[in-house]
Amino acid sequence: MENTRADLAEKMEIIGQIFEIDGMSELLKKFEPEVDEKGERKPTNIVKFNSIVIQVSALLLKHNKQTADKLIAMCLEEPDKTIQEMDDATYAKALKNAIIRDVFGFFGSSQPSDGQK
Repeated sequence: MENTRADLAEKMEIIGQIFEIDGMSELLKKFEPEVDEKGERKPTNIVKFNSIVIQVSALLLKHNKQTADKLIAMCLEEPDKTIQEMDDATYAKALKNAIIRDVFGFFGSSQPSDGQK
């Protein structure tokens, strides 16, 4: 039986829609690492990381809520109806986790781990 990779295709389509949003590339540039006086990369501050993720979430919700819903549904493997019934706090947490895991993680855009998980 041939693997059509339909789930992968859907995930890539959703992620592509996120990166197409006006202003998204400017937000993602904020992840560029700072360099110390020796020219070595400094690790991204967790507060800065979370701040950018929240901004990405807000921009996605403002411009394409349907894609945000699809991303959460795919990440949680839940039907759309379940996503629609979430309260704002649960939805925001699910969106944040989906962006970190499925969007940034898909491209290895999360913080460097030096080969460790």
